[in-house]
Formats: sequence, C-alpha cells, structure tokens
Amino acid sequence: MNIIFSARAGQVLDNMEKDPRHADRLAAVWEVVEFVAEHPGSAEARRRALWTPAGHAVWMVPIPGRWDGERWILLWQLRGEDVLIPYIGPEDFRAANN
Repeated sequence: MNIIFSARAGQVLDNMEKDPRHADRLAAVWEVVEFVAEHPGSAEARRRALWTPAGHAVWMVPIPGRWDGERWILLWQLRGEDVLIPYIGPEDFRAANN
C-alpha cells in the first residue's frame, strides 16, 4: 500500500525532520503512519470517523504523546489502494485551518 501525503502534511514532516527537537514527535508520527498503512482495516486505525460533505469517511488517529501541551492527530483515508494523509498536526485541526 502506498502512502500519499498532502502538501500540508508533507510540509509538517519536512519541518520536523529539519529540527532535532522534534525527533520524538516525528518518531511517534511515523509509527502511526506505518501502522495505518499496514493495518488500514483495524479498529485502531479507524478509531474515529469524520465525514466529508460528499459522504466519504476520513479517519482520525491520535498520535501518542503531547507536545507544547497539545495532542496531535493524523487524518487519513483510503484512495483506491493508497493511504492518503491530508493532515498531521494539533488535535484542534478546525481551529488550525481558520
């Protein structure tokens, strides 16, 4: 299964990779990414569903740990045989998009 990152999610990963202070968070993110790619049908990977206006499920998975007092999440969905990850970041992603 291929993993596809949105431009925004890819930028988050790039920024973390450039800053050694984010090594623990980066490792936690990659653990979740790899788990989702290997077990996309599992209850853990599909912990909570959000729904697009078109009625498609987007799955929200928590990333273990807290950084700067925030919990982080990963949003993902299946696109054919691929895992699309549109968002990696703070749990309050709706506020981050405003």
